Amino acid sequence: MTNFKLQKEFGEVKIFNYDRFEDNRGYFSEIYVKDIVHEYLDDFKIEQINFSMTNKNVARGLHFQIDPPMGKMMRLVKGKAILFAFDCRKTNSEIKKIHYFEVNKDSNTFVWAPYYFARGFISLENDTLIEYLCSSKYNKDGEYAIKFFDQDLDHPYHDDYNLSEKDMNAMSVKDWFSSDIDL
Repeated sequence: MTNFKLQKEFGEVKIFNYDRFEDNRGYFSEIYVKDIVHEYLDDFKIEQINFSMTNKNVARGLHFQIDPPMGKMMRLVKGKAILFAFDCRKTNSEIKKIHYFEVNKDSNTFVWAPYYFARGFISLENDTLIEYLCSSKYNKDGEYAIKFFDQDLDHPYHDDYNLSEKDMNAMSVKDWFSSDIDL
Protein backbone atom coordinates (compact mmCIF):
# COMPACT_ATOMS: atom_id res chain seq x y z
CA MET A 1 0.00 0.00 0.00
CA THR A 2 1.29 3.43 -0.92
CA ASN A 3 1.54 6.39 1.39
CA PHE A 4 1.18 8.99 -1.38
CA LYS A 5 -2.05 10.94 -0.79
CA LEU A 6 -3.89 14.22 -1.23
CA GLN A 7 -3.29 16.29 1.91
CA LYS A 8 -5.11 19.60 1.23
CA GLU A 9 -6.88 21.51 -1.52
CA PHE A 10 -7.06 25.26 -2.02
CA GLY A 11 -9.48 25.37 -4.93
CA GLU A 12 -7.51 24.04 -7.88
CA VAL A 13 -4.19 24.14 -6.02
CA LYS A 14 -3.56 20.72 -4.48
CA ILE A 15 -1.03 19.54 -1.92
CA PHE A 16 0.03 15.90 -2.17
CA ASN A 17 1.93 14.27 0.66
CA TYR A 18 4.18 11.24 0.74
CA ASP A 19 5.89 9.39 3.57
CA ARG A 20 9.58 8.92 4.12
CA PHE A 21 10.67 5.52 5.45
CA GLU A 22 13.94 5.91 7.33
CA ASP A 23 16.36 3.49 8.91
CA ASN A 24 20.11 3.32 9.54
CA ARG A 25 20.76 3.05 5.76
CA GLY A 26 18.97 6.27 4.83
CA TYR A 27 15.41 6.71 3.57
CA PHE A 28 12.99 5.70 0.82
CA SER A 29 9.86 7.46 -0.51
CA GLU A 30 7.24 6.79 -3.16
CA ILE A 31 7.08 10.33 -4.51
CA TYR A 32 4.58 9.87 -7.34
CA VAL A 33 1.77 7.35 -7.78
CA LYS A 34 -0.08 7.83 -11.06
CA ASP A 35 -3.38 6.23 -9.97
CA ILE A 36 -3.67 8.47 -6.91
CA VAL A 37 -2.75 11.63 -8.83
CA HIS A 38 -5.33 10.74 -11.50
CA GLU A 39 -8.07 10.51 -8.87
CA TYR A 40 -7.69 14.29 -8.47
CA LEU A 41 -6.10 15.37 -11.77
CA ASP A 42 -7.80 13.41 -14.54
CA ASP A 43 -5.58 14.38 -17.45
CA PHE A 44 -2.23 14.94 -15.73
CA LYS A 45 0.72 13.38 -17.49
CA ILE A 46 4.39 14.11 -17.05
CA GLU A 47 5.90 15.50 -20.26
CA GLN A 48 8.99 17.13 -18.76
CA ILE A 49 10.82 17.10 -15.43
CA ASN A 50 12.80 20.19 -14.40
CA PHE A 51 15.19 20.58 -11.50
CA SER A 52 16.77 23.69 -9.98
CA MET A 53 19.39 24.49 -7.36
CA THR A 54 18.88 27.90 -5.81
CA ASN A 55 20.83 29.90 -3.26
CA LYS A 56 19.41 31.62 -0.21
CA ASN A 57 17.46 34.86 -0.74
CA VAL A 58 16.72 34.18 -4.41
CA ALA A 59 13.19 34.49 -5.79
CA ARG A 60 12.31 32.60 -9.01
CA GLY A 61 9.08 33.28 -10.88
CA LEU A 62 6.22 33.97 -11.15
CA HIS A 63 6.07 32.04 -14.46
CA PHE A 64 3.30 30.33 -16.39
CA GLN A 65 3.06 28.78 -19.84
CA ILE A 66 -0.11 28.79 -21.91
CA ASP A 67 1.15 27.42 -25.24
CA PRO A 68 1.20 24.52 -24.77
CA PRO A 69 -0.53 24.70 -21.38
CA MET A 70 1.94 23.64 -18.65
CA GLY A 71 0.68 22.68 -15.22
CA LYS A 72 3.36 22.11 -12.59
CA MET A 73 3.70 19.82 -9.62
CA MET A 74 6.59 21.19 -7.53
CA ARG A 75 8.52 19.37 -4.80
CA LEU A 76 11.27 20.59 -2.53
CA VAL A 77 14.03 17.98 -2.41
CA LYS A 78 16.54 19.77 -0.17
CA GLY A 79 16.63 23.05 1.73
CA LYS A 80 13.79 25.37 2.64
CA ALA A 81 11.55 27.52 0.44
CA ILE A 82 8.21 29.25 0.06
CA LEU A 83 6.27 28.02 -2.99
CA PHE A 84 3.82 30.41 -4.66
CA ALA A 85 0.83 29.99 -7.01
CA PHE A 86 -1.19 32.89 -8.48
CA ASP A 87 -4.38 32.45 -10.56
CA CYS A 88 -3.88 34.38 -13.81
CA ARG A 89 -7.32 33.77 -15.32
CA LYS A 90 -9.01 37.00 -16.34
CA THR A 91 -12.12 35.77 -14.49
CA ASN A 92 -10.19 35.61 -11.20
CA SER A 93 -12.32 37.59 -8.73
CA GLU A 94 -9.58 37.54 -6.07
CA ILE A 95 -6.95 39.29 -8.15
CA LYS A 96 -4.66 40.08 -5.21
CA LYS A 97 -4.81 36.58 -3.64
CA ILE A 98 -1.73 34.43 -4.00
CA HIS A 99 -1.30 31.02 -2.39
CA TYR A 100 2.01 30.37 -0.64
CA PHE A 101 3.33 27.40 1.30
CA GLU A 102 6.53 27.15 3.33
CA VAL A 103 8.21 23.79 2.76
CA ASN A 104 11.39 22.15 3.96
CA LYS A 105 13.14 18.83 3.42
CA ASP A 106 10.79 17.15 5.92
CA SER A 107 7.55 18.45 4.38
CA ASN A 108 7.34 15.57 1.89
CA THR A 109 4.88 17.43 -0.33
CA PHE A 110 4.14 18.22 -3.95
CA VAL A 111 2.23 21.43 -4.72
CA TRP A 112 0.14 21.19 -7.91
CA ALA A 113 -1.30 24.13 -9.82
CA PRO A 114 -2.84 24.15 -13.32
CA TYR A 115 -1.25 25.97 -16.25
CA TYR A 116 -3.12 29.24 -15.61
CA PHE A 117 -1.40 29.68 -12.23
CA ALA A 118 1.88 31.60 -12.26
CA ARG A 119 4.37 29.67 -10.13
CA GLY A 120 7.47 30.63 -8.25
CA PHE A 121 9.40 30.29 -5.04
CA ILE A 122 11.72 32.04 -2.62
CA SER A 123 14.71 30.04 -1.43
CA LEU A 124 15.35 30.37 2.31
CA GLU A 125 18.57 28.29 2.38
CA ASN A 126 21.60 27.83 0.14
CA ASP A 127 21.53 24.85 -2.21
CA THR A 128 17.74 24.54 -2.14
CA LEU A 129 16.70 21.88 -4.66
CA ILE A 130 13.28 22.01 -6.36
CA GLU A 131 11.86 19.41 -8.75
CA TYR A 132 9.06 20.26 -11.20
CA LEU A 133 6.85 17.62 -12.83
CA CYS A 134 5.45 19.45 -15.86
CA SER A 135 2.40 18.55 -17.92
CA SER A 136 3.90 19.77 -21.22
CA LYS A 137 7.20 20.64 -22.85
CA TYR A 138 8.74 24.08 -22.39
CA ASN A 139 8.07 26.70 -25.05
CA LYS A 140 9.77 30.05 -24.50
CA ASP A 141 7.28 31.80 -26.82
CA GLY A 142 4.30 30.50 -24.82
CA GLU A 143 5.64 31.53 -21.39
CA TYR A 144 4.76 34.67 -19.41
CA ALA A 145 5.90 36.15 -16.12
CA ILE A 146 4.25 38.30 -13.45
CA LYS A 147 6.29 40.53 -11.13
CA PHE A 148 6.94 38.54 -7.98
CA PHE A 149 6.74 41.53 -5.68
CA ASP A 150 4.01 43.44 -7.50
CA GLN A 151 2.11 45.82 -5.20
CA ASP A 152 -1.15 44.17 -6.30
CA LEU A 153 -0.21 40.76 -4.92
CA ASP A 154 -1.30 40.04 -1.38
CA HIS A 155 1.69 38.36 0.29
CA PRO A 156 3.89 39.53 3.17
CA TYR A 157 7.25 39.21 1.39
CA HIS A 158 9.39 42.19 0.45
CA ASP A 159 11.52 42.69 -2.65
CA ASP A 160 14.95 42.29 -1.04
CA TYR A 161 15.55 39.01 -2.89
CA ASN A 162 17.84 38.34 -5.82
CA LEU A 163 15.88 38.12 -9.11
CA SER A 164 16.86 37.30 -12.68
CA GLU A 165 16.68 40.06 -15.27
CA LYS A 166 13.68 38.28 -16.81
CA ASP A 167 11.83 38.33 -13.47
CA MET A 168 12.76 41.96 -12.75
CA ASN A 169 11.26 42.92 -16.13
CA ALA A 170 8.11 40.79 -15.78
CA MET A 171 4.71 42.37 -16.34
CA SER A 172 2.65 43.78 -13.50
CA VAL A 173 -0.59 42.17 -12.38
CA LYS A 174 -2.54 45.13 -13.84
CA ASP A 175 -0.73 44.82 -17.18
CA TRP A 176 -1.50 41.10 -17.35
CA PHE A 177 -5.19 41.55 -16.54
CA SER A 178 -5.53 44.38 -19.09
CA SER A 179 -3.65 42.48 -21.84
CA ASP A 180 -5.31 40.83 -24.84
CA ILE A 181 -3.64 37.50 -24.09
CA ASP A 182 -6.15 34.70 -23.50
CA LEU A 183 -5.58 31.61 -21.43
